[in-house]
Amino acid sequence: MKKTHKRVIAFLLATTFVFSAMTAGVFAIASYLNPNYNSSTSSYMSVNSVDDFINLVENSSNFFADVEEPEKHDASQDIAPTIIIPGISQSISYLADENGNPAVNANGEELSGGLLIIDSAELPGVLAGTVAGPLVSSLLMQADMGLSDAVYSTVTQLFSIQASGKDGKAKENLQTITYEYPVSEMSQDDRDYFYRMIPMKSVVDEIGGEDNLYFFTFPLISDPFISAAKLDKYIQLVKEQTGKDKVNIVTISLGGTILTAYLEMKREANQGKDVYFEDINKVLNVVSCLDGTDVMGDFYLRNFNIEDQFFFQEFLPMVMKEMNGYATLGHLINVALKIFPRSVIESILTAAVDGILDTLMLNCPQFWAMIPKDRYDAVIEKYSFIKNDPEYSRLYATVEHFQRARLNLKDNLLKLNKEGALVHNVCGYDLDYSSQDYCFFAAMKSSLTTNSDAIIDIDSTSLGATYVKAGDVLSEEYISTHDAKYISPDGSIDASTCLFPDNVWFFHGQHHEVGRNDVVIKLIAKLASNQINSTADMPDKFPQFNGNRNTRNITRWCFDDADKVFAEYAEDPTLYNAEDIEELRAVYEEAEEYLENTICEPTSAKALLERFEYALYRVGVGDAPADSSTDEALEIICKFIDETVYGVFGSGGFSDLNDGNIEINSPVVLP
Repeated sequence: MKKTHKRVIAFLLATTFVFSAMTAGVFAIASYLNPNYNSSTSSYMSVNSVDDFINLVENSSNFFADVEEPEKHDASQDIAPTIIIPGISQSISYLADENGNPAVNANGEELSGGLLIIDSAELPGVLAGTVAGPLVSSLLMQADMGLSDAVYSTVTQLFSIQASGKDGKAKENLQTITYEYPVSEMSQDDRDYFYRMIPMKSVVDEIGGEDNLYFFTFPLISDPFISAAKLDKYIQLVKEQTGKDKVNIVTISLGGTILTAYLEMKREANQGKDVYFEDINKVLNVVSCLDGTDVMGDFYLRNFNIEDQFFFQEFLPMVMKEMNGYATLGHLINVALKIFPRSVIESILTAAVDGILDTLMLNCPQFWAMIPKDRYDAVIEKYSFIKNDPEYSRLYATVEHFQRARLNLKDNLLKLNKEGALVHNVCGYDLDYSSQDYCFFAAMKSSLTTNSDAIIDIDSTSLGATYVKAGDVLSEEYISTHDAKYISPDGSIDASTCLFPDNVWFFHGQHHEVGRNDVVIKLIAKLASNQINSTADMPDKFPQFNGNRNTRNITRWCFDDADKVFAEYAEDPTLYNAEDIEELRAVYEEAEEYLENTICEPTSAKALLERFEYALYRVGVGDAPADSSTDEALEIICKFIDETVYGVFGSGGFSDLNDGNIEINSPVVLP
């Protein structure tokens, strides 16, 4: 099944409500190009020491004849099977036809995806038939001549495949690919996909091998309680297949909402009994959405950061720089948008947000599950028709049910812990929403106050850390009156207020995409295999407060590429220059040694990657370092034009000045 790259479709969602129809067309084309996608997977080296030992004994004399060979111990027998409950884009769903088979569009492409399912074949026709006329009229008249209505219609058509009805159920026949067997029994394509999404290949043996690892998928357009009921059945299936009494649950990001619903469901079913959660051995929450995210609360409440300087000058260049390394296109779009009056831009954006809410979010319980519990009352009041209109009664009951689950989560986890199951949390912190990837979330107003992994706030992922906004420090009075061992080295968070303060690990500056950090993956393996049960275990290797690093390209591609080169060189030394091979071996060994050190620091990882990639380039693998001088010069020029235009027109359009609707700003002066 075709799997759409999550960064492209996530960006398509963001650009639709930011740029409306104009940029929806541009990024639909970009989704074909998909420049960041790489289907290659990491590899790992295994040493068959047991097999080697057996061969040695079989080929030796009878020196050990009188010694009884000890029975081999299967370490997986001591480790509960691990079930991964993945994040928002890691379960693949598809539109099914009347026979239940994947539907295809006019281009023969399957309509499937992890986040959004959009029929790209229809996009040009939708834009031409709906937007073109109002766009031209609005440009000529310098007013909204039906353009906002056209944008709303376009957005609702684009996202119609994943629309939900007033009952909270998907309107279309959406199916999700499931794996009712361990990773060891997946097809090669599915195994490759799993390890791309959940890069645990290098540590899978520590948690009992692939026979002990399961992948529970769930639909985005659904009810978290329906997914929780399926999870309960899945747990029974895993117990039956493995012969184990309990399982480990690893939630990643959105997976935390399924855990929340599951625990509440089990509590309700077992009221009055001594044990509620007999099937759970351990819970590992990795950057998990345990109390929503302010990103979602802001979107529902329309709390956007539309301050002139930020939204009309800084925002788009920042987003474009993330996408392709340069802010040039963002500066040009800023200038191009001046062809509309500000009032038209505002009505376009409003219509786009309306379309996304009405189609994707308002009627979908899984999106409601991402609203923080302290925002829920305000959201339900804003959309009071959901609780007042009988047609929404089922949806309202569902979102109310999940709100109770959120409010009961800590008690449910404490009960789980009392029954003997440990609960661990792994978090990134000290970032706002403009940091690193998916920085279009900086348009959410909470970015000005958050301390997060750039997607989910630290109090949600950590179950209650006290914090100040990213980059700030807790007051001296606060620090002096609280246990210093729980205060982060940067002084921005206090772990002592977490539900389980000795079972939570923090990675400073770590983005939500934690799979890029090999240390996070290693920590998960240690926790799942019972080698670490609290922050007091292995503090020299896995301290409660660590840094961050991005080693994805090293572990996923560099080692594998180098291994191929070494194998070719062994067969034919004339293929490569000996000095280049020695440099590649040196950086290879340096990388292996580097990865043994689990204390994270970002700049050294970046420098190592650059050296590794250059060593590979010298032997003919990869592209030459690009000459960036032209791109940098173009970026400077476009930035100057953008700042000059903004200096004169501010956040208004060109015609706003003639109408006297804006004040002329002071022109920008070159330094």
